[in-house]
Amino acid sequence: MDAAANGFKAARLYRLGGMALVIAAVLQVTGFALHPAGEQLSHVDQPLYGPAHVVMFVSWVLVMAGLPAVYARIADRAGTLGVVAFLSSLVAIAYHCYLTLYEGFAVGVMAANEGARSLLGPDGPLAHGAGALGIVAMASLLAFPLLGIAILRSGSFPRTSGWLLVAALPGFAVGMIAAGMFGGPIGPEADNWFSGMLPVTTLYTLAFAGYAVAGNRLRAEASTGTRAVASGRAVSV
Repeated sequence: MDAAANGFKAARLYRLGGMALVIAAVLQVTGFALHPAGEQLSHVDQPLYGPAHVVMFVSWVLVMAGLPAVYARIADRAGTLGVVAFLSSLVAIAYHCYLTLYEGFAVGVMAANEGARSLLGPDGPLAHGAGALGIVAMASLLAFPLLGIAILRSGSFPRTSGWLLVAALPGFAVGMIAAGMFGGPIGPEADNWFSGMLPVTTLYTLAFAGYAVAGNRLRAEASTGTRAVASGRAVSV
């Protein structure tokens, strides 16, 4: 009875976690589709700026809900790397929850106040997350390839999932290079989608696609009551 109950609980964790990751990917792409062409004040004033970031915020919350199921699956095989990847992913998710919620609500309120608008300009002290956490913000991006490598090492998910996460950071770098080839400012100060949004869109699309592939495997296996192992055999969940 206890074993059956534990098996049911594990299957439920995998199914719900997997569904959360798949839905998260859909919402993340939707958020970027709604996002204006950049992050300048002219873009902040657009009506979809806030909602786009709120949708992204929800996608990160769903990743936070689904990631424990991924770690539970890889923990036995990924070793110390799996622990580091999981913890660093939690830090990255927490930072992005803060950032998207800040952009979705606080920035819009300040932009509506003429006296506060100067704080949100390109060099404003409260622009783009107010610079909180500093270098930690960039270091958190390493969580994507770390988790990807842990997934590849564990052999518990389709290798596509791991490679998509590994490719997220190089994809961001390639996007930055491609945007820079056209001249002008890159990133938040850009005035067009290609220079302003291409690098980050590439980064997060690849990462969330990796989450979704892993999530879909979790969901499918929980539904059938089996899981694939490295040897190719199927065992009960």
